[in-house]
Amino acid sequence: MDFNVYEFGFAMINFIVLMAVLYKFGWKPVIGMIDSRQAMIDESLEKAEAARKEAEQMNAKLAEEIADARREAKAIIDEAQQSAEAVKEDILAQARESADSMLARAQSEIAREKAEAIASIKGEVAEMVVGVAGRLLSENMSDQQHMALVDKYIAEVAAQND
Repeated sequence: MDFNVYEFGFAMINFIVLMAVLYKFGWKPVIGMIDSRQAMIDESLEKAEAARKEAEQMNAKLAEEIADARREAKAIIDEAQQSAEAVKEDILAQARESADSMLARAQSEIAREKAEAIASIKGEVAEMVVGVAGRLLSENMSDQQHMALVDKYIAEVAAQND
C-alpha cells in the first residue's frame, strides 16, 4: 500500500466537513437530548427523594400513632384493673360484713338457746330437788339410802335429757 497524500488530504477534508456538519446540525440536538435526559433523571431523583422523605415522615407519624395507641391501651387496661380491684374489694367487704352479721346472729341465737337451756335445766333441777326433798322428808332413810335415791334421780334426769 502506498501512501497517497491527496487521498489522505481528501479524507481529512471530508472528516472535517463531516465534523462541522455534525457539529452544526447534530451536536446541539444530541446535547439537547443528553440535557433533557439529565433533567428527566434529576427530576426523577428529586421525586424519589421527596417520596422517600414523605415515606419517612409517614413512618414516623405511624410509629407515633402506634405508641399513642399503646399508651392509651395501657391506660385503659390499668383503669380496668383498678376498677376490677375496687369491685373486688367492695365484694370482699360486703362478704366480710355479711359473714360478721351472720356470725353475730348465730352467736346471739346460741346465747339465747343456751339461756333457755339453762333456765329449763334450772327448772328441772328445782323440781327434782323439791321431789327429792319431799321424799327425803317423807321417809326416814339412812345415808346410804339417801345416796341411792339421789343417784336414782340423777339417772332419771339424765335419761330424760337424752
